[in-house]
Amino acid sequence: MKIVVIGANAAGMSAASRIKRREAACEVVVLEATHEVSYGACGLPYYIAGINDDINLVRIRSVSDFEKNGIVMRTGHTAERIDYVQKIVSGTTDTGKPFSESYDRLLIASGARARQLPVPGAEKEKIFTLKTPQDAERIREAIEHRRCNVAIIGGGAIGLELAEACLLQRVKSLRIIEAASQLLPGYDEEFARAAQEELEQHGARVHLNERVSAFCGEDCVASVATDRAEYEADVVIVSIGVVPNTEFATGLRKLSNGAIETNASMQSSEPYVFAAGDCASVWHALLQKPAYFPLGTYANKQGRLAGDSLVGTPASFSRALGTVMLRCMGLEFAKTGLTETEAKREGIDAKSVLVRAHSHPSYFPGACDIEIKLCYHADSRVLLGAQLMGERETAIRIDPIAVAIDRGMTTDELGFADFGYAPPFAGVWDAIAVAANAAK
Repeated sequence: MKIVVIGANAAGMSAASRIKRREAACEVVVLEATHEVSYGACGLPYYIAGINDDINLVRIRSVSDFEKNGIVMRTGHTAERIDYVQKIVSGTTDTGKPFSESYDRLLIASGARARQLPVPGAEKEKIFTLKTPQDAERIREAIEHRRCNVAIIGGGAIGLELAEACLLQRVKSLRIIEAASQLLPGYDEEFARAAQEELEQHGARVHLNERVSAFCGEDCVASVATDRAEYEADVVIVSIGVVPNTEFATGLRKLSNGAIETNASMQSSEPYVFAAGDCASVWHALLQKPAYFPLGTYANKQGRLAGDSLVGTPASFSRALGTVMLRCMGLEFAKTGLTETEAKREGIDAKSVLVRAHSHPSYFPGACDIEIKLCYHADSRVLLGAQLMGERETAIRIDPIAVAIDRGMTTDELGFADFGYAPPFAGVWDAIAVAANAAK
């Protein structure tokens, strides 16, 4: 059997490697538009910040590593069309040569690209997006040891990580321009407000409810014009989300943003065609429908399980909750599942409780406050989601809550779970238990 994989990052290479481990006789051919394979994009902001000085540390495995395992790697091959009847992928190499590749089964793992801002002047120099190691190198070179004025367009998680990177590089000035009414979309307002205050305390200027209308300057950007004002900017980083790379996959059922819709087995609407990673949907555990979460955790899980599905082994990933965490200067944030607003939007009768508790007893040095907001069914008190923030020892606490939601636990059950206790780590009632027991 011949399996073709389009895309050579997390989902695609997890699947390709899994297939060769399970069915060594399978012919596995990987088509990748670039010459960059298997890298950890989540580490790129920390290279820009100077926390990591070696960009190669985010490169996980090389083309030759995969070829040693019997995988045929075709880099510089851009897929442009799929013939589902003849089972052929065709396209063009980076030298302009056409190619075609037949398949018995196909995995689309083409990822996503950074969304561009379609305004006048967007083509000017010193306007960046962040998606690849090369992007990170260009951004770092533009801001490192330079007293430049930086504008970040977009206040989501990546935008905030980039803001931290710029502040750590001691840029001259930093503005974050967000079209919405708050930073951190998907979090409740009190968490977004805390992130804004943290950034402002470190010198950033945050502009909410402002839309960029143009980038001004000659060859290089010199300022950013919005519907309210014009701001000086020597460097601009656009961080307004991603677009799934699925234009070539015509005929498949897709979500409104272009992501390929799949079931829990990563099967698309076309027989013998599967999809995984940032180009595809995941199955939402609470809403029981496809959702879009372009996260490295899901790309790796889907890729591994898609490898099983492609060789005929039953596999299912139906447990996505959208669990995320990030650091913004001195604060940690984390979220899993649904907020009360999101739950009610889906017709779920939900309640929430917000609790502040200590990370560990105050008599042991380093204790800090952790704020935990739990969302749960109004009647059964079955857990639906959580949001956390605090200076330290905070974000990782989202993991046991995600497990509790995954297992269908109630707040009562979580409140009396057998959490460990020792003064350096937690109180006799862990902060999670305190929050759970406050739910009524």
